[in-house]
Amino acid sequence: MLREQQLLFANHLRNPAHYPAPTDVEERRMRIYRQLFFGNISQLLANTFPVIHSILSDEQWQALVRDFYAGHRSETPLFPFIAGEFAAYLQNERDVESDYPFLAELAQYEWCEIALRHSEAELPAVSDAASIEYIKPALSPLCWPMVFRFPVHHIGSNYLPDSVPATSTYLLVYRNRDEQIKFIESSAATFRVLQLLADETLSSVRAVSEVLAIEMQHPDPAALFEMLSESLRQLLQANVLYVAR
Repeated sequence: MLREQQLLFANHLRNPAHYPAPTDVEERRMRIYRQLFFGNISQLLANTFPVIHSILSDEQWQALVRDFYAGHRSETPLFPFIAGEFAAYLQNERDVESDYPFLAELAQYEWCEIALRHSEAELPAVSDAASIEYIKPALSPLCWPMVFRFPVHHIGSNYLPDSVPATSTYLLVYRNRDEQIKFIESSAATFRVLQLLADETLSSVRAVSEVLAIEMQHPDPAALFEMLSESLRQLLQANVLYVAR
């Protein structure tokens, strides 16, 4: 009996248009509960997805949050991670023709900052190796290489693309040793370098450069190595990469 009452109460709060209110609770109290629960979720998502919130009208925003609130089954018990559920809902469940075509990607971009901030991963201690030629940096566990169809980092009220650009957008999203969340606009070439650095058959930056020179059919492998070395030094300094002790 208690479980049935709880389900009736919860179903009405989630979707009052489809589920009637409990008959043993006065409407004034139910109205307060409806406003409180929905308002908390709406405010949480507005704070986590400020760009999405800013490009939608109040009516559009309320309808979007209401659809998520009523139809998505969240798995997390942690309040801050409800935003991750919202991003997953946009990516996997919502299919509304009138939505912006970049909406799901923009949500992933905005959510990753919160997810990284709460990540329990740690950047390992680093080596003091001086020469980059014979070492092999690794990607920080606090760096997420992300590829988007749309330039999500430029989207705002003054830029709302309605079609997929010809080129993809490559971003490195990471948390540095000062606990700051940073974003670096990258390229397909850099992402390929990160793939090669993860290849266990390649033991050094020199080996990675040699493979890259062959793939690119680069006319000057020595110059390519110097450019690659400089790029990796910058990524090491930014805490995107590290060299373990």
